[in-house]
Amino acid sequence: MVKRTIPGETIKLNIVFVVTLALLVLTSSLILLVYWRPPEAPEKQKRMVIEPISTERAPEPPSTDLMPQKLPWMLEKGTAGTDSFYAGGVPRKPEIALKVNISASISGKLAEALVEGDKVFLADSQGVYALNKDDGNFVWGVEVYSDDLAHRAMQGPNTTIKWKALGLWRFVKTYGIGKYLYVATSSYLDLGDAYLLAIDKDNGELIWKVRLESEEGASSKSSVTSNLLVIDGKVFVGSVGPEGYVFAVSEGGELLWREKIGGNVRGLTYGEGMLFATSEYRKKLYAFNPVSGRPLWIYEHDAELMTPSYGGGRVVTVDSLGRILAISTNGELLWKKHLGIGGDVDTNSYIALSSNYIYSVRSLGERPRNLYVLDFDGGIVGNFTLGVDEDGGRPASSRDLVVLPVLKKGGESKVYLLWRGFHKLSEYHFSECGSSGWMPKVSIAYGEILVVACPSTLYRLTDVVKPTIDNIEISYNETLIIKVKAYDEQSALHKVLLVYSTNNSPWNYKEMDIARRYLMEPIGGYGLREELYITEVSIEVGRVEFYVIAIDNVGNYQVTNVYGYRAFYLET
Repeated sequence: MVKRTIPGETIKLNIVFVVTLALLVLTSSLILLVYWRPPEAPEKQKRMVIEPISTERAPEPPSTDLMPQKLPWMLEKGTAGTDSFYAGGVPRKPEIALKVNISASISGKLAEALVEGDKVFLADSQGVYALNKDDGNFVWGVEVYSDDLAHRAMQGPNTTIKWKALGLWRFVKTYGIGKYLYVATSSYLDLGDAYLLAIDKDNGELIWKVRLESEEGASSKSSVTSNLLVIDGKVFVGSVGPEGYVFAVSEGGELLWREKIGGNVRGLTYGEGMLFATSEYRKKLYAFNPVSGRPLWIYEHDAELMTPSYGGGRVVTVDSLGRILAISTNGELLWKKHLGIGGDVDTNSYIALSSNYIYSVRSLGERPRNLYVLDFDGGIVGNFTLGVDEDGGRPASSRDLVVLPVLKKGGESKVYLLWRGFHKLSEYHFSECGSSGWMPKVSIAYGEILVVACPSTLYRLTDVVKPTIDNIEISYNETLIIKVKAYDEQSALHKVLLVYSTNNSPWNYKEMDIARRYLMEPIGGYGLREELYITEVSIEVGRVEFYVIAIDNVGNYQVTNVYGYRAFYLET
């Protein structure tokens, strides 16, 4: 049976369908209208960029607090701070900048150049004098021995015009610098005891003289040996035997105390508030209260002791058998080593103490000789070997350099410059000396090396060349990155600084870092050869200006031009 659809019902069904569909469409549209939002435009990206601009700002020279420390060379035999040690930088490869004729022989040995300010002070057996440090010109002289200046016209230096004659008929034995230039003399025949003189360093005028009086009934008059020390407003000297006194005189010219220890008192040094003394032909080290002269303790050895030095919390000295030893500030032997270390005719030990090491020269035993580097516990850190025909003298040290005087067989004088006492950086021959046979005397002051040789020549070895700055590169990656290449072939670099300003602010200083550090510091130090230095600076929108300063280890510096950039945001 076939079912038939009634037309009216069909129409009704279609109307319901259409209405339902329309409601669905309307509902969907309303929902879309409620929740639909038009798509947002993509956000524009911003990044900071920099572009070079011109600048009229001028760079400033570095202030003194940025420069390496420069110090004088005050005493022939010194203290914890000046005992053959210069606590500053020294050129690794200097040039001979000055050579001047002098008179510097004291009792057959060379006098050591003392340096303070713009003057070099020297002595011979009969007088003392001052030269200009930079050009070697004569400033003043004092003839101590004679009352006649005729011999000075031949002996020099300079003419007799700038000399003064004291006529004390006593020879110059030693000298040192404090408030004044102090000169200690010998006694002579029946004229009486020795004198200690105070001389104005600027003009050579005699300020005072003090007679160093022997005890009543002494077997001989006092005659100063080879040692003078200036500490805390006091001048200390030693005298020859048989009494062998230690004298203390104030810098105002008052004899403070006198203590007898016997022998020829040549060895004086100072440390930890104590005065230490040794005496030729004696086997004892004495410790004194420097104010009262009261003996504090005595260390007795089994051989004669040479002039001591102080450093690392101990007294270091050498004995007549070539052993080097260290004694505590309580008078106890800490260690000794038989290394064949020597000394000169005035019992000056061939040692120099830096802040970390003891540099000691072997002059006994087989050849070739050595310079040993020891720590303060007596451990051998390393050594440098001299030529087979060479003998070393008393070295001078800085923070990282040792200047070793050498006398070759046949009389040629020279010096080695040794990095940390191990590696030779350079050497200098004093050919003018010929075969005169004098061991050079070395001083270090204001970043320069002064050498007395021959004995009639003073040499000044120095570095006046500015550091080199190459290839300044800048980039930006959230911070401004500056890279430079810098070096100094003569003295190595002390530091490299970025000096910058943002939006005309005052100059700011930032030390740049070496881009690559080595497991061991390069021989000669960082910056002796070209190194890459780098630093980063946070900057703001606006102007940024900067320049670079490179400073070497003796105070020469190079300053670049000022570079200017504009920092701004760029939309992308």
